[in-house]
Amino acid sequence: MPDACEHNTTGDHCEQCAPGFYGLPSRGTPGDCQRCACPLSTASNNFSPTCHLEDGDEVVCDQCAPGYSGAWCERCADGYYGNPTVPGESCVPCNCSGNVDPFEEGHCDSVTGECLKCIGNTDGAHCERCADGFYGDAVTAKNCSACECHGKGSLSDVCHLETGLCDCKPHVTGRQCDQCLPGYYGLDAGLGCLPCDCSASGSVSDDCTAEGRCHCVPGVAGEKCDRCARGFYAYQDGGCTPCDCAHTQHTCHPESGECICPPHTRGAACDECEDGYWGHDLELGCQACNCSGVGSARPGCDALTGHCQCKPGFGGPNCHQCSLGYRGFPDCVACDCDPRGTLADTCDEEQSLCSCAEETGSCSCKENVFGLHCSKCRAGTYGLRADDPLGCTPCFCFGLSQACSELEGYLELRVTLGTGQPLLRVVSQSNLRGTTEGVYYQAPDVLLDAVTVRRHVHAEPFYWRLPDQFQGDQLLAYGGSLKYSVAFYSSDGIGTFNLEPQVLLKGGRTRKQVIYVDMPAPENGVRQEQEVGIKENFWKYFNSVSEKPVTRSDFMSVLSNIEYVLIKASYGQGLQQSRISNISMEVGRKAGELHPGQKAASLLEKCVCPPGTAGFSCQDCAPGYHRGRLPPGGSRGPRPPLAPCVPCSCNNHSDACDPETGKCLDCRHSTAGDHCNVCAPGYYGKVTGSPSDCSPCACPRNHPASFSPTCVLEGDEDFRCDACVLGYEGQYCERCSSGYHGNPRAPGGTCQRCDCSPRGSVHGDCDRRSGQCVCRPGATGLRCEECEPRHILLESDCVCGYSPPLNV
Repeated sequence: MPDACEHNTTGDHCEQCAPGFYGLPSRGTPGDCQRCACPLSTASNNFSPTCHLEDGDEVVCDQCAPGYSGAWCERCADGYYGNPTVPGESCVPCNCSGNVDPFEEGHCDSVTGECLKCIGNTDGAHCERCADGFYGDAVTAKNCSACECHGKGSLSDVCHLETGLCDCKPHVTGRQCDQCLPGYYGLDAGLGCLPCDCSASGSVSDDCTAEGRCHCVPGVAGEKCDRCARGFYAYQDGGCTPCDCAHTQHTCHPESGECICPPHTRGAACDECEDGYWGHDLELGCQACNCSGVGSARPGCDALTGHCQCKPGFGGPNCHQCSLGYRGFPDCVACDCDPRGTLADTCDEEQSLCSCAEETGSCSCKENVFGLHCSKCRAGTYGLRADDPLGCTPCFCFGLSQACSELEGYLELRVTLGTGQPLLRVVSQSNLRGTTEGVYYQAPDVLLDAVTVRRHVHAEPFYWRLPDQFQGDQLLAYGGSLKYSVAFYSSDGIGTFNLEPQVLLKGGRTRKQVIYVDMPAPENGVRQEQEVGIKENFWKYFNSVSEKPVTRSDFMSVLSNIEYVLIKASYGQGLQQSRISNISMEVGRKAGELHPGQKAASLLEKCVCPPGTAGFSCQDCAPGYHRGRLPPGGSRGPRPPLAPCVPCSCNNHSDACDPETGKCLDCRHSTAGDHCNVCAPGYYGKVTGSPSDCSPCACPRNHPASFSPTCVLEGDEDFRCDACVLGYEGQYCERCSSGYHGNPRAPGGTCQRCDCSPRGSVHGDCDRRSGQCVCRPGATGLRCEECEPRHILLESDCVCGYSPPLNV
């Protein structure tokens, strides 16, 4: 029975520790089950009714009471504080006056109960008051509002916690200390308000303006209303007497009333300024020009503006400073900044002048420009231009070089449609072959009939595909423009086709890319001239979510190998006819002197190319090199725009090869093959790279003639003639074949046909040396072509009788 279990155990077999105890009863000793300590074993600090052993010897409390946490309920949970490990202490809820987020971890200190993350502009150990800079009721109304104390009129940003009244500086008033007391001014000075000190008799009140100027009675002036205004004199008891001086604009001595002119004026009516003065004022008179003796061209100044006439390089109203483009007053030397490379905000475009540092004279250069005068391109850039925000264009050079300069001596010439050239093809984005059916030439236009074209090109919009002269390597077109004229006629000039790209360009070497230009669509039935800049900032990536311009690297890569140029022919809806004319593309071409009307090509780069490469942008392989292969597509990093150039492999028998295929050209030393790797016909040997690799075939040896056009190597040094001409045989064609005779080994010796008479000889063979045929009985002669004496030819044999020649 469980009730009979002892030593704090339970279970049918007393095999478990009783609730509130832990241990291993299976040991069978009285101390097997110990009281749970969560965290202490005393009842006052034991906050879990059960516990258990984990991993054999680690005690873990199972049911920590609310407010307790930890493996042994040894610390307070979020929102509670206290120290459960001290006898008699427990965890109690934090009191934060409802001004914390109860779900935010660590909003109060788990030991002291101090609230750490007060909200609602509250503060204090229990969030029981408004934070500094706020006022109101933090506990009940929870309406802590900003004090908004005036920054210049209050002593601090802190106000009374309940009323919100700010602590004001002297003579400042208002809930937020934002006003001066009556008779005071100058709140914004930040020193408190100052007394107006208005003349009691000369002012209409004790108040003054924010600047401290009092409000004067008529005829009185001055900030404090303590003197006579212009046109009045004899200040006394706050009043003044009017001047009786009509001829001096009512100006008189402020005390005696004597009629006088204002300072530095002249003329019967005192209405002109003296020499060297300007700015006539009825009360103040005229003020001195103060023209700089160094910078002004003459001492006087403009009577209305006061501006002095400055020497070149000097500026300012008084010529007391250097003008734009000069520095170092009073010397004012020219900055000589190059406007092309200087930041635009430091320059005057109309004057072509820019400012520079006063001490050093250095100009403010654009990003890719350097030098005292901003006149040099940084390394890796070229082509200083005023319209380039960076100043100079980065070298492209297919990434093979960082050294380049601007190509000189080239003109912009126009590539156009040639006379007698086949008609332009009409294509679509999905049918680049297209058709010329329905395309006609009607000078100066090429036009298409949409009804006919639709029978052959089934997708729209239609595009004109430009011919071969606009394709291939067009790097020298960089910086130029593509021009053309278009006109279209459709049932409706507005439609989705107007949103399609107007020009599409596809190209590249190792990676093909399509880029496009978009412009406003022309009007229905109106011819329009179009011009597209051949520079990266005009183009975007086709079928890309990015609207960013094409990078220079990608644009140059496309230009280096243009696959097609497409110009849109379809606009609006219900296209009937489209026309294009005056197509041209500006391309740099080497030329002599510059003639009127011709324009020098610009922005073309000339790279300093590494060994093995050539071309202005290192796009070609140099002589002795050919285009290699890129590593497999799985290689890391971006795919380079160009495969590398590798040396020609010609076994030292040629210095040149085809730049694309690598096939060797003009093999020397009697070699042949794609890599000069075999001996030429008529020669034999093993090609190892030596000039003596191949020796002439001697068929036979020591003979001036050769009776075999070719031979093959046999063994390491010997050879075999493998194409003996008819009549010769043997390893070196050194003997005559059957049916031939002679001695090819002898100088001048040859093999001749036996030519035995078929009637008089036994067979066609003859003696190898003499050439004597084997004659039948009665026949004789070298070729058995005669009958012996007293023999005649009867049928096929020579028989006794008259002996005529056998060939008669």
